[in-house]
Amino acid sequence: MAQRPWYWIDDIAQLDTPALVLYPDRVKQNIALLKSTIGDVSRLRPHVKTNKSREASHLLLEAGIQKFKCATIAEAEMLAMIGAPDVLLAYQPNEAKMHRLLALMKAYPDTLFSCLVDNLPTARKLSELAVAAGLVVPVYIDLNVGMNRTGIAPGGAVLTLYTELNELAGVKPMGLHAYDGHLRNSDLTIRTAECDSAFWPVQLLRETLTARGFAKPIIVIGGAQPSRFMLNGRMWNAALARLFTGIKAIR
Repeated sequence: MAQRPWYWIDDIAQLDTPALVLYPDRVKQNIALLKSTIGDVSRLRPHVKTNKSREASHLLLEAGIQKFKCATIAEAEMLAMIGAPDVLLAYQPNEAKMHRLLALMKAYPDTLFSCLVDNLPTARKLSELAVAAGLVVPVYIDLNVGMNRTGIAPGGAVLTLYTELNELAGVKPMGLHAYDGHLRNSDLTIRTAECDSAFWPVQLLRETLTARGFAKPIIVIGGAQPSRFMLNGRMWNAALARLFTGIKAIR
């Protein structure tokens, strides 16, 4: 018997535009494939901007995945509403979104919310608002490892910013974030070399920060094309999963 899909509404005929359809068994197969690539499921942080639904996110939770990334405040709220324990807003919020993020932290205290920053003035404003709200916001420094869209280049400026963040009362530096969606070469050898090259300065920053007395920074890294995880101490790259497996990766 053909699998019955889940619909976002009870009666699809009521819609003037196509509805999103979710096939749970297929989603579960993708999740199982994702988990098979890594020994410790706690190291996974899929991005829900792909599925944008409670139903698919519930399946990730049921599979033991506890940490998530999201692109918008609305997605962050959706994750909190279904009980996601750890939600990273994978962008640096402007002041309006800072207020909304702090409101979410107040409304859903059982969810650990965090966000990105890449400069001191923004971090100071976030800290100021957080202190006024009686909160501390965990933050990750957003690194530019070649995508050239957001973040700052790995180097001395990151070390300085990390130290400055540590001195602000309303934020808590947790680690480093990098998005490497520019790595799209279909040749595995070339892509692996590019992957290692992009990751090396991030690893060096973590080692340097640890040597300076900070708690070992958490690294959140990997993108839509280069889904990458540290396996047995070595970088593994499964970029362009669609080309090699025929299955769209869960990010």
